[in-house]
Amino acid sequence: MKSDFVKISGSVVSVGLLSLVLPFAASAAKINATLSHESGDYGSDYNYSGPRFDMTINPDGSNWYYSLGYRDREHESDQTYKRADVDIAYRFRFDGGWVQPSINLRKDTTMYNSGTRIVLEKYMAETKYLYSFNDSWGIWGEVQFSLDKQTSDKFNDSPDSNMQSNYLSWEIEPGVRYYFANSSRLTVSYYNVGQRSDKGDTWGLTDDKSSQQARIYYYWKMPFGLSFSPYIRLPLGYGDTSAWYDSASFDHTKTMSKTSRYALQLAYPLTDTFQLQAEYYIEDTEYKEGFNMGKEDGQAKYLKFGVRAAF
Repeated sequence: MKSDFVKISGSVVSVGLLSLVLPFAASAAKINATLSHESGDYGSDYNYSGPRFDMTINPDGSNWYYSLGYRDREHESDQTYKRADVDIAYRFRFDGGWVQPSINLRKDTTMYNSGTRIVLEKYMAETKYLYSFNDSWGIWGEVQFSLDKQTSDKFNDSPDSNMQSNYLSWEIEPGVRYYFANSSRLTVSYYNVGQRSDKGDTWGLTDDKSSQQARIYYYWKMPFGLSFSPYIRLPLGYGDTSAWYDSASFDHTKTMSKTSRYALQLAYPLTDTFQLQAEYYIEDTEYKEGFNMGKEDGQAKYLKFGVRAAF
C-alpha cells in the first residue's frame, strides 16, 4: 500500500506541475516537458521504479533557459530516493555554434528502512558548447564542477545522528562530431568524472573517486519521423573509489572497477506537440581482483518511457 501511494503521489505531483506551468509557458515561451516512468533491474531488492518529470522553458526572444526536474524512485527493499533540481542557463550564440554556461541546484534524499536518511545537496556550475567548423565536422562537450554537502542522520530523531561530508566533484566531456547529413551524426567523446572529499573528524577515511570512459553517440532521424539514437560507454581502465571505513576483512581500503553501457534511445512524434520517448540500456560492472571489498560483478538493466510535450 505504501509503495503504491508513493508512486501515485509522485505521478500526481509531476502531472500537477505540468498542468500549472504549461498554460503560462505556452503563451510566453517555448517549453519542452517530459513525463516518464523509469525502472532499474539489478537482479536484487535494489530494483526500483518510479515517475520522472523534466521541463525546460525558453522565453520568447530570449537566450535564457530555465529547467527543473523531479524523480521519485522506490526500491523493492523499501528504500526510497527522491531528486529535485533547478537550472538557469544563458546561451551565447555566434556564427557556427554556441556556448551555454549555467548554474544548477540539486537535492537528493535517500531514506532506508533502517531509519537512516542521507541528503546530498549539489551546487553546480556547468558550461556546454557546440561549434561546427564546416558542414561535416564540429566539436561538442560540457564541463561541470560542483560543491556538494552530504549529511547522514536518523529521520526518527535517534541520537548520534548528523554526520557530514563535503565534496568537490567534476564531470568533463569534450567530443568531436561528424555530420553525415542533416538527419544523422556521430559523436565520439572522452569522459572524466570524479570527486574529492572532506569528511572532517567524523569519518575514518575519505571516499574519493575517479574514472574515465570513451563514449560514442549516433543520431539518425528517419524519413518517417522516428529518431534512432544508440550510444556506448566504454571504460578506459579501472576507476577507483576509496572507502570511507577501514575493515580488517580486506587488505585494501578502496575498490577498483570498470563499467560499460550499451544503450538505445528512441523518439517518435505523435503530433506537432506530443512525442513518445524511450530509453533502454544494459550496464556491466567488473571489479578488479583484490580490490572489490566484498562486492561482486553485476549487471543493471534500465528502462524509461514517456511522453514529451513541446509548445
